[in-house]
Amino acid sequence: MLLTSEYKVKGGKMIKVKLDVEENVIRRALIAGDFFLYPEEAIEQIEESLSGVNVSSDIEQVLANAVMRAGAQLLGVSVGDLASAVKLALQNEFR
Repeated sequence: MLLTSEYKVKGGKMIKVKLDVEENVIRRALIAGDFFLYPEEAIEQIEESLSGVNVSSDIEQVLANAVMRAGAQLLGVSVGDLASAVKLALQNEFR
């Protein structure tokens, strides 16, 4: 099942999320938007960190660990903002 969200961060940045979810597990995630991430390639590691994660997991912690492992720096958004965008995509289907 493909789930999507658009999350506007306080300050105006937009995060767009697409999730492929099967049997309550995220199979694939795509994260885009008008925020900055350094290094840019870290987005792939962050997306991959969500693969295999149960929808009831602590999404913010999963993302925080991925950002730390990648040595990434988010500009214009926070890990919490990314987590909110992912949770928004999940909320309509998994309450």
